[in-house]
Amino acid sequence: MTRFWFILLLLVAPLRAVNAQTQIISVSGQARCGTEKVVGALVTMLQPTDSSIVAYATTDKQGLYTLKATIQLSEVLLSISGFNIKRKTTRIKAHSQTFDFHVEEENKTLREVVIKSQKLWGNRDTLNYFVSAYTRGKDRSIGDVLQKLPGITIENNGVIKYQGTPINHFYIENLDMLQGRYNLATQGIKAEDVATVQVLENHEHIRSRQDQTPSERAAINLKLKDKVKGIWSKSANLGAGHNFDESLWEAMLQAMYFGKSKQHMLRYSGDNLGRSQEMGTDHYGFSSEGNSRMVSLVEHSSPPIGNGLFGYRHSINLNNLAKLSDSITINYNFNYSHNLASGHSFSQITYLLPNGEKQLLMEDIADRTHTHSANVQLIYEKNLQHRYLKNALSLWGRWNEGRGDIRSAHQNQLSMLNGTGGESSISQALHYRSLGMSNRTHWVHRTAKGGGFEWTSTNRVSTTPQTLIIGGERRAHQDIEITSISTINGFSLLRNLRTRKWTLSTSGNLNTSYTILTSALAHPNIPVAPHGDMNHLRSSVDLGPVAQYTSGAFQSKLSVPIALTYTALNNAVVEGEETDAHRLRLYLQPSFSLQWKATDYLTFNANAHYSASETPWRMLLTANVMQNYRSLSRYRATLDNSYGAGTHFKVAFKDIFTSMFAHLEGSWQRSWSDIAYGTTLDAQAHTIVEATYMPNHSNRYILTAYGRKDIDWHTLQIELSATRSWGKSEMLRQSVLTTYRTTGYALRGTLSFDIVSGYRLDYRSTWQRQRSTAPQHTFTHDELNQRAELSLRLWPSRLFLNLHASHTHNNSLTSERKDYLFIGSSLQFKLSKKVEFNLNGDNLTNIRSYSSRSIGDMENFYSEYYLRPLSITLTAHI
Repeated sequence: MTRFWFILLLLVAPLRAVNAQTQIISVSGQARCGTEKVVGALVTMLQPTDSSIVAYATTDKQGLYTLKATIQLSEVLLSISGFNIKRKTTRIKAHSQTFDFHVEEENKTLREVVIKSQKLWGNRDTLNYFVSAYTRGKDRSIGDVLQKLPGITIENNGVIKYQGTPINHFYIENLDMLQGRYNLATQGIKAEDVATVQVLENHEHIRSRQDQTPSERAAINLKLKDKVKGIWSKSANLGAGHNFDESLWEAMLQAMYFGKSKQHMLRYSGDNLGRSQEMGTDHYGFSSEGNSRMVSLVEHSSPPIGNGLFGYRHSINLNNLAKLSDSITINYNFNYSHNLASGHSFSQITYLLPNGEKQLLMEDIADRTHTHSANVQLIYEKNLQHRYLKNALSLWGRWNEGRGDIRSAHQNQLSMLNGTGGESSISQALHYRSLGMSNRTHWVHRTAKGGGFEWTSTNRVSTTPQTLIIGGERRAHQDIEITSISTINGFSLLRNLRTRKWTLSTSGNLNTSYTILTSALAHPNIPVAPHGDMNHLRSSVDLGPVAQYTSGAFQSKLSVPIALTYTALNNAVVEGEETDAHRLRLYLQPSFSLQWKATDYLTFNANAHYSASETPWRMLLTANVMQNYRSLSRYRATLDNSYGAGTHFKVAFKDIFTSMFAHLEGSWQRSWSDIAYGTTLDAQAHTIVEATYMPNHSNRYILTAYGRKDIDWHTLQIELSATRSWGKSEMLRQSVLTTYRTTGYALRGTLSFDIVSGYRLDYRSTWQRQRSTAPQHTFTHDELNQRAELSLRLWPSRLFLNLHASHTHNNSLTSERKDYLFIGSSLQFKLSKKVEFNLNGDNLTNIRSYSSRSIGDMENFYSEYYLRPLSITLTAHI
């Protein structure tokens, strides 16, 4: 292991860790206003860099206070505030001393300083969560604690949201080393190493844009404890176990350094436990990798509960940041993963046809896919008060090798009645490559009077060869190669919104994309256009005024750009068809947004937009393309427009005095077009994608209410959310445009509390109902999911037992079994502060298969998943 750490250290620039001296200081004194003693005032000791609280106290009846803190700072800020006195802040040397406050009287209601039982405090725009107050004995990583904080939720895919909206930055000590890959931090940083989690509401990272309309999104900043700053911290996990099928293993080696001018996170992890989440995934910001996949395997389905993923994974993540000055940083990151995913499932799809009949497709699917993914980033950022420059260079590659076998059967209305149908065996193989490079530049320049401009430019080139081979009774071979070149450029004039109510500026964009595609298809049922060559060029320039109104905490923005686009399309010649097209068009695409921070408790956001988009190049290829073994597509060279309009609103409430967070949001989306895209099913239930001139439209509405309340009594947490969605759409099937309606309801709840000290119960449940109605067909789907977790402290600070059970009830299943119960447990023993052992048992009820039913767009799905068996693993955390 020593050799491993040595090799990793050679991958980064040599560091010389300088350990600042830790000291305990005591500051005391008296507060006076004239000759009167100030009683009940709040005295806080703050860090000078970000004003986070180090210690606090209130003055007693004699106006006296005492602050004690363990710090590594040379200077601190001392601040006093209270009712009817003017806030005063002073910088002092960080050593024990006596300091008396002499304050002035001020008859003004304070809006800034609040504090809540040492757990949660903040001001109008920043919240601070004291991590140790939310940490339980079994919590290891900061991610375990984040999902318990009021106002913060973590989705199943790892996305962090605040008040229902994804965050836009994740800082560690005010530095964004990971550039969106924050799962590495949430799972890699120990909870005990974090002092405070900060939420920066309406966060604007660029200093020279902080006078503009603030973002709706928040950022998260981790404030580390002094003991882990400026030193290399190393950790390792080694685990082994077994189930009924194979031996199990997991390993993790990690080294981290968080200093004032440098940050490093070096990590290897791997296992064969069926973990599907990739920690190196981008969750915000600009993603460099494109998506030009046009062929794929028909793969096994993943169960909504239980674990149906077999295989292994390896990942290496080397993330580094160097702070050259207070305003200049450099990131150099490398992330690589290698996964083998395999699985087995059975599915039955019921297609609803416009004439009232049904068609069934049944598939028994087994597949395995090897995936290699790599990404290299080099980022330079200079963030000054009047100038900002960021350049991000990315290189990426992805390789997929997949194979699968399918036993397929189909039935139509007649064969369902007499019990007959056709069967076939299919083999499939996929070879996919994607290589690319992108460079993104962001430049902001401001003048002393508040004027200036903002410019962004993103340039990308990629190549994506891909092959799909079908064997068995129906052999086919599809080759596609795609080369894409694009440049996206934006420019806008900036005005200082704080000095005037009305401002008028201009914004514009200049974008060009060029796509080259070649395809070759060998298929027994394709007499026309088996080969294709397509060149697609699209250029657009838009320019328009931007009007903004600001009045105190109310801000609104209206943008009215006019876009001029030119498109040139060239396809391979198909006899009797028009395969080329050229067009010049003018579009108006207005948008409106507003934000109103009505009080410290209440915020309102709303936006509306109207847009027009042209037929994408994927739907202009006149050659036949086999997307998978059961789907063929062939389009016409018809350039047309699709239109969309929508609105969204959100009302957010927070009261950190009472730990109450809530929001209500709703949206409406409407889309319409003169070209309808749909499918025609043949006798084997295989689909042929088609496009035809047929005006169509759709409407969709969503309304969500959310609330969370924390109560000190038994550390009680209550969380509730309710969502209703409904809509009307039109679908083209069998060359008939069919109207169908959908309605959905979802109720989610969480209840957590301490039964007694050291014994805690966490319960959450989700109930969903979906209803789809089409002519002569109505489907309804009901499902209930519950999870209960009981945490027991058997030996204080040493031994913890965790028991968890998951239950699901699907009322739509036609079989007798509609309920499934999964049970698991873990025993955690802390040998010392640095050594810990975990004994984990998964799927103790040894359920090997799980069934579910759901509905889609004029389709009904039934699936049987084959799950991983009962397993036992022992893991050592060092």
